[in-house]
Amino acid sequence: MKETFNIDKLEAAATAFGDERLRWLIGKGDVLVQRGELTQGRLQELLEQTVKEEIDRNQIMREIRDGPATVSEIAKATKMEKDYILENLLALMKWNMVEIVGDENREYIYARKEI
Repeated sequence: MKETFNIDKLEAAATAFGDERLRWLIGKGDVLVQRGELTQGRLQELLEQTVKEEIDRNQIMREIRDGPATVSEIAKATKMEKDYILENLLALMKWNMVEIVGDENREYIYARKEI
């Protein structure tokens, strides 16, 4: 199980580095620092936060790739906190990537949105 989790996390990280939000921040970060709109330290913080969020969101998406799941099921598989998963699911719903497809035991069931 642990070996599979590590492979999943690596694959999620690889996918995250192709994300538009991260590419934009990397591409524009130096320009923003040069113009004085951002400090180098703050840019580094933003990059670290964005990388973590994108890896985590990709892990969540990987958990629901084979079928819908509740926050509790995703938390058990990813070892992430439920509140953090919900926060990221809401962002993924906002970007039209995830939808609620039902409920079970007083929890919503989330699935990848069909495009």
